Amino acid sequence: MTEEKSLVLVVDDDPQLLKTAALLLNERYTVSLADSGEAALNRLRGGLQPDLILLDVDMPGMSGYEVMSALEKLTGAAHIPVVFLTGLTEEADELRGLRSGAVDYIRKPFSREVLLARMAMHIERGKQLRELGRAGMGEKREQLLRETLTETEWKVAQLLAEGYNGKEISDKLHYSYSHVKKRLASIRKKLELESSSELKRFLAGQ
Repeated sequence: MTEEKSLVLVVDDDPQLLKTAALLLNERYTVSLADSGEAALNRLRGGLQPDLILLDVDMPGMSGYEVMSALEKLTGAAHIPVVFLTGLTEEADELRGLRSGAVDYIRKPFSREVLLARMAMHIERGKQLRELGRAGMGEKREQLLRETLTETEWKVAQLLAEGYNGKEISDKLHYSYSHVKKRLASIRKKLELESSSELKRFLAGQ
């Protein structure tokens, strides 16, 4: 039986780049193309569920950063892995892209093999996260959690699972409350969970 291809959404205002991306990716992936941030969001609102989004930054109308912000608020889309594929080469641009929630930042012109390797890595990580959500409380689940979270996030998650609230975790780990809140938000993002209550149930194995 042929394995179903992962779906990749490519968002760029350059028609030539879209054409090139389709030719490059079609052999390995099912590809959906959008020539603007607005068009991409409309596809997602219409039910498109890509396994990964390749997103340009510098686009007319809605920039890639604005698309990222909109994705955070779009039900079912907040945790789709996003890779910025852009001609912006300054370090400040890359930092802004990663801080906005993108999993990677690849500059144009790009190496075909590097792009495909990084895409495969992020798509696989997304599948692992979905598997994590379905897994039981055994060793496999814990291993996936440890691979997904940073050491600090893991400590926070353990205490949350034990029933501590944010302020209690702050006191116990000697972190500021704002830092703990940021770590909890990061954990929810990585585990594709919408709320704190969902996170508590998830960590408790409910």
